[in-house]
Amino acid sequence: MLAIKLWNFLYGYAIIRIEGLSIERFLNLVISKNIYVWDVKRTDHTTIVAKISLKGFKLLLPYTKVTNCRVFIVEKKGLPFIIFYLRRRKMLVIGALSCIILAYIFSMFIWSVEIVNPKNVDESSIISELDKLGLKAGVSKSAIDIPKIQQEFLIDVKDIAWIGIDIKGTKAIVKVVKKTIPPAILQENVPCNIIAKKDGIIYKMTVLEGDAVKKVGDTVKVGDVLVSGIVERPNTETRFVHSMGTILARSWYEGYADVSLTQQKYERTGKKITVTKISMGNSNLTLSPRKIDFKNYDKEVKFITSSYSPVKIISETYYETVPVDKKLAKDEAKKLAIDKALRNIKPAFGKDAKIVSRQEKITMVNTNVLRADVIVEVIEDIGTQENINYNTEVKIERSNN
Repeated sequence: MLAIKLWNFLYGYAIIRIEGLSIERFLNLVISKNIYVWDVKRTDHTTIVAKISLKGFKLLLPYTKVTNCRVFIVEKKGLPFIIFYLRRRKMLVIGALSCIILAYIFSMFIWSVEIVNPKNVDESSIISELDKLGLKAGVSKSAIDIPKIQQEFLIDVKDIAWIGIDIKGTKAIVKVVKKTIPPAILQENVPCNIIAKKDGIIYKMTVLEGDAVKKVGDTVKVGDVLVSGIVERPNTETRFVHSMGTILARSWYEGYADVSLTQQKYERTGKKITVTKISMGNSNLTLSPRKIDFKNYDKEVKFITSSYSPVKIISETYYETVPVDKKLAKDEAKKLAIDKALRNIKPAFGKDAKIVSRQEKITMVNTNVLRADVIVEVIEDIGTQENINYNTEVKIERSNN
């Protein structure tokens, strides 16, 4: 298959449109005469589009009169037509070749140095040190000794534990890891309570420090004290501690989403336009200029040269699309609505919350819109710390054990 495509490209072929009421007879007659046509597609009852070699096209014409069909050339493809196009534009060819040669020369040098994940690291000092060691914009790739630069960098920069240098195209990508400094010994923590940041029913309590005020099964409201940092015992002085623990509770969240039973999607028609460009910095040169007259289209970009090269050759393909109304089945719309409702609810609770159950209700808002109401029950940590005010008397109603 690849050999056939290469052959057709080298010798040229044409995309043709055949119109008439006897298209089937015309095709049968052509095939019986060993005239090869391929990629035959019917566009309507009286029209087909196909591909044919240039030699085959000349042999095709006599049979159009026999069958009362008309043949039109839609587009010419292949190397002969490209050569014919370029022969008329010699300066364009010279410019393109010059750009390719320059791109090759420029690709032998480093043109930028990028520091990846420079968190808590002075990026400017790293670039300055690499510059001293010979890794900088404008240096030849062959002049760079990466192992030597890495070794000397770690000797000179004391607060870096590891450095990795990777050359991609004309860019040097540098990754660094800062040394971890052991944390200083902290003083005694600030005394605090654990209070509820959400409403819920306590599911599980793990108290590491402080006195539990609530117990499993209690219903709590926002702001209720769950664990007290004021520890009182008979015959002992009152202590103020930094309450620590995990308070898991059951909480409920409700949300809804609407989905239309008629969805508009864009589908490709099969028509496309390919444009080749040469890009250098902010300047662009279009080798195959053509107006993109599609009202709607999908665009695909392919780099023929390296995307890191200072001179890039880019192929842009535009696929025509048209809006198409698609009717959703009720089950499909129901699933989409439920998934959308769940996405709407999720920001209300933390990523560590666990959904344990959910209730769904489906209704029709009108003849074309379906609504999903979803209630989810989650288990989540509702505790948050709050400083104790020493100057205010704190009264806490403890739950009966």
